[in-house]
Amino acid sequence: MNGPGFKAAIPGRGLLPTTGAIRGGTTAGGISGFGWPTVVRAVLVWLVLCVILFTATRTAIATMRFADPDDALRLLEVRDLLGGQNWFDVHQYRVAAPEGVPMHWSRLVDIPIAGLILLLRPLVGAAGAETVALVAVPLLTLLCALLLIARLAVRLFDQEVAGIACLVGAIASPVLFQFMPMRIDHHGWQIVLALAAFNGLTARDARRGGTVVGLALAAQLAISIEGLPVAALFLGVCALRGLRNPGERHAWLAHAATALALGSIALFLGTRGLLDPINHCDAISPVHLAVFVWGAIGANALRLAAPRPLVLQIGALAVIGAGALGLLLLVAPQCGTGAFAEMDPVVRKYWYSAVKEGLPVWNMPPLNAVTMIFTPLFGLLATAWYWRRASSAPERLLWLDLLLVLLGAYGVGLLVARASGTACVFAAVPVAALVRDGITALRTRGVSARIAGYAAAAVVLLPALPVFLWNAWSPAGHDKPDTAFHVTRCQYAQAARALDRLPPTDLFAPLDIGPNLLVYSRHRVIATGHHRGSAAMRDVIDAFIGTPEQAHAIVRRRHATMVVLCPDINEPQYYADAAPDGLAARLLKGKPPAWLQPIDPAPGSHLRFWRVVD
Repeated sequence: MNGPGFKAAIPGRGLLPTTGAIRGGTTAGGISGFGWPTVVRAVLVWLVLCVILFTATRTAIATMRFADPDDALRLLEVRDLLGGQNWFDVHQYRVAAPEGVPMHWSRLVDIPIAGLILLLRPLVGAAGAETVALVAVPLLTLLCALLLIARLAVRLFDQEVAGIACLVGAIASPVLFQFMPMRIDHHGWQIVLALAAFNGLTARDARRGGTVVGLALAAQLAISIEGLPVAALFLGVCALRGLRNPGERHAWLAHAATALALGSIALFLGTRGLLDPINHCDAISPVHLAVFVWGAIGANALRLAAPRPLVLQIGALAVIGAGALGLLLLVAPQCGTGAFAEMDPVVRKYWYSAVKEGLPVWNMPPLNAVTMIFTPLFGLLATAWYWRRASSAPERLLWLDLLLVLLGAYGVGLLVARASGTACVFAAVPVAALVRDGITALRTRGVSARIAGYAAAAVVLLPALPVFLWNAWSPAGHDKPDTAFHVTRCQYAQAARALDRLPPTDLFAPLDIGPNLLVYSRHRVIATGHHRGSAAMRDVIDAFIGTPEQAHAIVRRRHATMVVLCPDINEPQYYADAAPDGLAARLLKGKPPAWLQPIDPAPGSHLRFWRVVD
């Protein structure tokens, strides 16, 4: 904190020697304080978290138990790729066979998993290489996130804040869950890329910063189009920087939009190729590329024209935005109401509306909702505090930009729970700085004030702590434990070993257990919880909520020879509640229709099986 002043990136004002809230630490050989001492702090935090996470998940690792069906299917996608499936072909042919389901996933996420498996397979065998990859890839992704948080902290504050910020960002439950061993799906990488874009806003110049923002957003959108609201936030702030300072000539927006367009085209050609030129709403498609190119052309035209009157600049930005929206609606009007606009209404009702991670935070268990709500909220308050305390106008503008992005990310996270992790990592640095400054101020206070202050700091760092203690100590908490994840007794790997003694066949199973049956066995399933297989998903749902006669017709049409159920997960019970006389309800009660014969090919697996006999 007592080292040379850090020259921060203040949009449109060049380099500013910082003396207030934004300051740099003393670091030999580092840029803006980001040198080996800062890296070491982040790595030490990471090592501690690795030990904790590995210890907490060691049973899941040993038994290959995935926290989410998407992680199981991601491993299956990687296996198919390594087994010879075309790089540009992301169909899952063991779902809704023989046509299969065209997945909307990106090969970008497959690269580190497949690369590590290829590297280790000659040393530890295929199974060992997969296990190492399932553990190492999420943890290495976590390291990337911590390094980006630390970098942001030393650019805005110092090394001491960097260490605290790494802890604040990582221990938030919406963040930590995405980096647990076995969690190999794309959400962790989305957080990392959002942090990269957030770092880009603090760059020294528009060319470097805008390019970082645009490329990070391009990669994030290539992985999942659900990052569009965050991308709009960053581009909006870049546009605001141009409006605030006409002399900057909208360089931030021009560089960010250009990098987004060129990066998206390169990633589309590199991961999608030309095999699928259809305009999908759930993944970056040609229409989105056209929108990005339009935005880049408009932003660069605005930069070259450099109109001075503010009204002309706002008008030009409005034309760019309206043109982008009009292009999307003209070429792909089906995408006007969102990525899932074309989803079957029955699938939406019984599947999509029941996916918890896609619901608002007020539908989450309190232990999770508290963190999702209060960690970003504390970050907003801290950012506003440093904004008000800024020692210069340019410094104040930088804090305002960070405040706007955090506010937007917070709003998105409140509406879609899985997006709350991004808001939590954006909040990490200001929360850490406020806690550090508060604890420093407490050193001159009395004992009672210090105790109260430390308790308040604990709540800021761990906002779910009061709820956790209430659940642990109160009788109500013991009666109704507040947990986010239900651990099923079903042993999919054990069941798969028994099923693999049979010839490959089509299994009729609920959507959520389909990926586990696929990854552990060589059989096929009718559907999984992936919306591009909407027709097959509709059949599965209709069968389980339908009468035995209706279900029989669907099962025969789908050529399934066996019905499989895990009785202690939510999905079958959900169907049973919706249709008390439907197939799922009868199976859970142990009253199968005559065309199903109970069998037990995998004793002790806790799964239930019925052979289709008619």
